[in-house]
Amino acid sequence: EQQPSAVVFDILFSDPDVFNQESDSYFNDVVSESENTFFPMMRLSPTNDELSKVTPSMIPGVEPVHGEAQEEKGIALVLPAFTGILQSGRMGTNNVYPDRDGIVRQYPIYRDHFGWRVLSLPAKLGERLGWRLPNDSNVFLNWRGKFGAFRSVRFSDVFEDFLRREKQRASDEFTDKIVIVGSTAAALFDTKPTPMEKIHPGVEILATAIGNIKNGDWITQAQNPWLFTALALGLIWATALAFLTGVKRKAIDMVFAGSQVGLMGFTFASLNLTTYYLDLTAPITAGLIYFSLARVYAYAEATIMEKYVWLNVEEGVEGWQYTVVAVVQPESLEEIPEGRFLTLLKHGLYGKKVGFTIEAFSRKPAGIEKAFQNMFLIYWVENHVQTKPWQVEKSGEQTVALVREVVRSICENDRIGCKLGWCQGPLTYGNENSRLEAWQHLVIKAMVNLKEQPIEITA
Repeated sequence: EQQPSAVVFDILFSDPDVFNQESDSYFNDVVSESENTFFPMMRLSPTNDELSKVTPSMIPGVEPVHGEAQEEKGIALVLPAFTGILQSGRMGTNNVYPDRDGIVRQYPIYRDHFGWRVLSLPAKLGERLGWRLPNDSNVFLNWRGKFGAFRSVRFSDVFEDFLRREKQRASDEFTDKIVIVGSTAAALFDTKPTPMEKIHPGVEILATAIGNIKNGDWITQAQNPWLFTALALGLIWATALAFLTGVKRKAIDMVFAGSQVGLMGFTFASLNLTTYYLDLTAPITAGLIYFSLARVYAYAEATIMEKYVWLNVEEGVEGWQYTVVAVVQPESLEEIPEGRFLTLLKHGLYGKKVGFTIEAFSRKPAGIEKAFQNMFLIYWVENHVQTKPWQVEKSGEQTVALVREVVRSICENDRIGCKLGWCQGPLTYGNENSRLEAWQHLVIKAMVNLKEQPIEITA
């Protein structure tokens, strides 16, 4: 009477009613006369195909796959018991397949078996009503919400109103609508866990799939591996360049954290605000792993180099190690950040001679930082212990010449001026107190020379 667009049964009529055959006969006649009723069939495990006598060509509505050879092999299906349903061909599978974690996120559109295509119930409905079907065999469901997102009415209420002489329900309640007949009772075990509910009725999962195909708003997941590879490499290279070019660690931390949060937010927004899902978990994870390794490496490098001067190079020997100490002070760090200047010094000197250590006085207590503002300590300690008397070495001038060369290249590129003070001498080995005093003497002398006898390096 109300002319709905379609009546979809989420009930498998697999067995006849042996106690009420007249009702079955009447139902079969009504189905045969209707053109807008749709029914499910159930696909069994493929392991049972060898036991089945039903071949694909015996099932109305099953079409051959273009370009594939069709085989007449058994396919394990539970079909409706009514001839009217079978002859109509308005049937589709109503199976759902949870992911590995047991959650239903996808719905099948079709399955190909032996060169034949078996459509699911929502796809068969869409085919008959002229909807655009997805090309993929599965689609990610675009959920409408938790249980109760679709309007539902009790069958008993509708049936009672149908028997009344004076109707109480609207005469166009189901006109031009898709009506799904099913059960939401958990006791019937037609429930599955979904991202929305731990116990989600199967009839609402079916309704979600039908709604997605009708509106064309199923979730499309990007599958292009080059996109994720490029994004992951971009994160890694950007992080590597930030470390290599001397960007401040605090700035790196903030920008990297912002990028991670931004990518996660983009993933969340794509899933909740659009019909496209960009799963950026892999690039985010790759970037995080590289960032963690780079931070650990940078910390380990700094710790080892800071303690290099105190390493034991020869056990049981007393003497001294030849040491060159230089102090570099840029006239200003406004044009070039301290971290970048320090990184450029390291890159330049490490490639010239093995054994250089470069340190800055930043992030020290306020008094120390102010006293040694814009100063960089560079020292080179010979890894061999001498026992003969100390004599002035000419190699000190050669070492300082390397420092001047590197500093000059930095000054020329960034158009700044620098001052350099240096000294050379023996660093006592074998006695910690004497070694500490010798070290302090060398550093102080280099700083005094920076003020009293500076070497000017200009751009």
